[in-house]
Amino acid sequence: MKKLGLIFISLAILIGLILPWAQIKFKGNEIGTLVFFDFRGDGIKTQTLLIRKKDNPIRISFNAKYKVGGLLPPVKIPITAKIADRNGTLIATIISFSTKGIDTGPEQPKVRGGNGLVFNVQQDGLHALNLAFAANANDGNIKRPDVEEISAKFIANAGAVNNSFTIPATILGVLGFYLLIRSRRQRKDDQPTKQRWGRGG
Repeated sequence: MKKLGLIFISLAILIGLILPWAQIKFKGNEIGTLVFFDFRGDGIKTQTLLIRKKDNPIRISFNAKYKVGGLLPPVKIPITAKIADRNGTLIATIISFSTKGIDTGPEQPKVRGGNGLVFNVQQDGLHALNLAFAANANDGNIKRPDVEEISAKFIANAGAVNNSFTIPATILGVLGFYLLIRSRRQRKDDQPTKQRWGRGG
């Protein structure tokens, strides 16, 4: 029963965590990367990329490189990201880059990934990606973090993460834990009781 419980838990991890990660990591092909340098300056940074409807759906993965010895907020750096075509904004969201526990001492610059986004092209042509610092309630009085650059990798035919396996993975995980607990209780019940000697024995 213990072995079966471990198998169920392993399947839950595979279905609920590894498969979605593999979808993000390996599905689709790169069509271009935009790099925003000297991001510490004021104002909105904008770059454009030619993308087409045949590339749908498109996923953008972000990376931020922090300056060596730079000043960073204690928890995260939120960035407003907007994708627009010639008719206007397609998607606008906040992406965040973790800074927790990062030491930007006199070593190599630190690189951290941010949450990505998925969108669909409505018409072929140039699309603009706008990035700007977002409001940060926990900025530690660092209004302009020392970000050396932010890169945005565009992946075509990427597809959104398939969440249809979430419920089966949860059921398998719960069942696996139940079997582990039950096997533990059964092992305790199977142990012979110690014979008591003397009065009342």
